[in-house]
Parts: sequence; structure tokens; C-alpha cells
Amino acid sequence: MSFEYMEEVISNNGKPITVKELVNIFTNLGLSKGDIVIAHISLRSMGYIVGGAETVFNALMNVLGDTGTIVVPSQTVEISDPKDWEYPPVPKDWIEIIKENLPPYNPKTSYSSTMGEFSNFIRMLPESNRSNHPMYSFSAIGNEAKFITSGEKLDFPFGKGSPLDKLYNLNAKVLLVGTDFESNTSIHFAESIIGRESIKETSKVVINGKEKWETFLNVDLDIYDDYLELQESFFNTMPPKTETVYGSKIYCFSMRDCVDYAVKYYQEK
Repeated sequence: MSFEYMEEVISNNGKPITVKELVNIFTNLGLSKGDIVIAHISLRSMGYIVGGAETVFNALMNVLGDTGTIVVPSQTVEISDPKDWEYPPVPKDWIEIIKENLPPYNPKTSYSSTMGEFSNFIRMLPESNRSNHPMYSFSAIGNEAKFITSGEKLDFPFGKGSPLDKLYNLNAKVLLVGTDFESNTSIHFAESIIGRESIKETSKVVINGKEKWETFLNVDLDIYDDYLELQESFFNTMPPKTETVYGSKIYCFSMRDCVDYAVKYYQEK
């Protein structure tokens, strides 16, 4: 039997990570009962976790309790017009084949191929709630899950009225495990409320039982490639609580503080 990452951990003199250790880590980061957390978690960065995603989930829920909430991005950017794909570009004779055969967004089944194992674990839990945006959905479990994921509009999926807006107003915390601001989705809320130029995107949905390509507005998230610069500036100004597991940094900080700082950062830029 083969266990992913175990050989690497053994060769590096690492140790298995248990639920008890994770509970202590999350508690030391300042998480507590009733907190709302938007989590970006790279399981691999922590080495070998006994029980994998389920153990991380159990540890978080142990700390947050029944009144807490876990939110993860469950984006499906692949459910988009293939003519806009860049990494790699799609051959022209593929475009119509893909458009015709690409399954439309289904909140119950659409797999989030770019968000990682933990995000998909949360998404697939029977009690999980998922928002309806065909490209930029969020999944959540816990006390505020239904509220956070309901009523998402097609246009400006990271802006006013979005799950990120609700998380901001609920004073959520951001948890980065082995990830950085390249994965910090909350920054997109800041980008969405500063009057940045908008673009059009297209995704496949089902309306009245029929498949349809729908176009929506979003802010241009690719104007600057500066998320890591923003992270350095924010952390230098407002240092987050930090833990280290298997050489991987874990950060926890206020989403509101982060967004407010990002708004000012971009306005000055």
C-alpha cells in the first residue's frame, strides 16, 4: 500500500501530524468557538497528516464548535469559454467541441480542480452548502454556511452581496496553511470595490432545464501581479499569528484588516 507524501516525510525525519496537534496549532493561532474561517489549505505542505483532509476538518470543527463556520473557495474556472484559456491556449478546432460537451455548472457535482483536496472535501460533505456561481462558487459548513452561500449574483462574484462581502461583515478570519496571498481569495473583495475596470466572462449553466452559456461581469483580477508584494506589506504592518508545521508556515489574521489594508494599498498604487 502506498501513502502519498509519507516517503518524503520519513526521509526528512518528519513525524505524522495528528488531530490533537492540529487542534493545538489552530488554538495557538487565535481560533476559538464561534469563529468564521475562510480556509486556504495545502495538505501536502504539512507532510503526512494521519487521516488527511478529514483530520484537518475535525481539528477545525473541534476548535470552532457548533457555532463556528468553515468556508472554502470551490471555484470552477474550467467551466468557461475555451477561447479564453491561456495555460495552454486551446487549438481553434477544439473550441466548439469543448463548448458543446463541457458539463454545465452543478453545485452538487461540479469538481473544483484548482482549489485543492481540502476544498473538495468540504464541498462534498453531505451537510455542506455551496453557492450558485458557475465559475466562482464558495462552499461552507457550519452555523453561518447557508447565509454565506445564498443569494450570490452572477455579475461581480467577489463584490457587494457576494460570499466575500458577507464574510467581511461577519468579521471572518483568514487561515492560510502552506499557501500565500496568491491563494488569498479575500483580496478579490478589495479589488471588486475600488472601481477597477470590469471584464466579461462566460460560463455554462442550466436555465429552465436547458444548457446555456451565460456572460457576466467581473473585475479584472490580472491588472497587477502583486499579491506577494501586498502580503509582504500587510504582514510587515500587521503581523499575523504564525505557526510552523513540517517547515510550512500557517497564518491566521482578520479578513477585515486584510481587505481594508488591500483597499488602501491599491488606491495608493
